[in-house]
Amino acid sequence: MTFSGSAGRSGLVVGAVLLLAACSGGGGGGGGAAAPSATPSAAATPFGTSLDQALGPVGTGLGKVSAAKDMGELDRALGAVESSTGRAVRDLNSAAVPAGATAGRTDLVNALTALATDASAVRVDVQGKKLCALAVGQGRLGAGQGMAGVTAALGKLKEAGFPATATVPQLPALPAQPRTLENGTLVRDGGKGGTGTLEVTNNFTVDAVFTLAADGKAVASVYAAKGQQATVTGIADGSYDFYYTTGVDWDPDARQFTQNCDFVKFQDKHEFTPDGGGTIWKVTVHAKDGQGNAKVEGQNVNSAPQP
Repeated sequence: MTFSGSAGRSGLVVGAVLLLAACSGGGGGGGGAAAPSATPSAAATPFGTSLDQALGPVGTGLGKVSAAKDMGELDRALGAVESSTGRAVRDLNSAAVPAGATAGRTDLVNALTALATDASAVRVDVQGKKLCALAVGQGRLGAGQGMAGVTAALGKLKEAGFPATATVPQLPALPAQPRTLENGTLVRDGGKGGTGTLEVTNNFTVDAVFTLAADGKAVASVYAAKGQQATVTGIADGSYDFYYTTGVDWDPDARQFTQNCDFVKFQDKHEFTPDGGGTIWKVTVHAKDGQGNAKVEGQNVNSAPQP
């Protein structure tokens, strides 16, 4: 049984192959004495077949995780891993197991249980927007104890004489620490040639990126570290929508925070005009509700323009 994936939105190749094949160890064939089995039945399914049947859907689910192209697909793939690992645990616990495979089977059941727990935890964070980037969600599952445990358990079964060859999906590695930009960095440096100035003060407890947009597309975006002020000068005259996004771990390739992300839009547009030497617009965002006077509305990663 094989499966393969393709590159996710992060651009990292996350293709993988999981090939599961084990030799028969249980149930007897015709014409001779039945081989030793934990369940002495001539009709018992050979252990290798039971192993393949149990792990096949798990491999399919993991393949969907590695091939997911957006957070919705990742959410559904994680659900498939949850359900398939549960079925695999039930099937392996009821399978006829040769004495030599008992320890490996126990380890594999424990690893699959851990994998289900890992998939559930990542899925909760995806749905709660604590994880906002595809590669980080995939990497979180790949770094869990479940994935490592499955590999180790299959290795133990191989050493016991029940070989299985498995390569877990090559999911993106998690960053060693949250990535940030220097305060005031222009994430998008457009809309210049004018006399307008935008001054933003970030009183949140996390970093933020503030964006001026026209016709649904970002024109200028600036990175403001938590508790800091940032400025954009030379803004071209015109009417702009104003957005900001907050979070942790800025992914420069995806141009978004990967964790604890939030997206907000000011309801009113803002005009930059050349009158009096140019408009200076000062915006302060607060960590607590009720401290500002601007009307805002929540957005999501698909409705907010990419900084």
